[in-house]
Amino acid sequence: MMFRRRVQDAETLRCSFCRKSQEVVQKLISGASDDPRRAYICDECVAVCASIIEDDRGPANVSGLKAESHESHPLLNHPITPQLLAAIERWIRQESLGADASEEFAEVRAAAIRLMRPGAVNNPPK
Repeated sequence: MMFRRRVQDAETLRCSFCRKSQEVVQKLISGASDDPRRAYICDECVAVCASIIEDDRGPANVSGLKAESHESHPLLNHPITPQLLAAIERWIRQESLGADASEEFAEVRAAAIRLMRPGAVNNPPK
């Protein structure tokens, strides 16, 4: 018995990471709208990423944090952050095109490691 793969509708949008369609996730977020090769990430993959980042931070002292703090997070002002975000964008673009994105992933990994080095947030490299 042969099984046919269902032809995917060209209009169906998919997460660039897990490949789930927009019909099976709660939220699908798109990349830059001016780029015709737009990348997408679903709410489930965002949750996985947030969990990984939280695990890497270790136990945090949340008692001293204000719920309505309007101060920006130190990572937003870190000099490596723009490099990391640009590397992530290139990686998502390659993944969404179905191309080999191993070089882009290595670039993301290297930037993330530089960002997570002890003291990197409080003492960014000059």
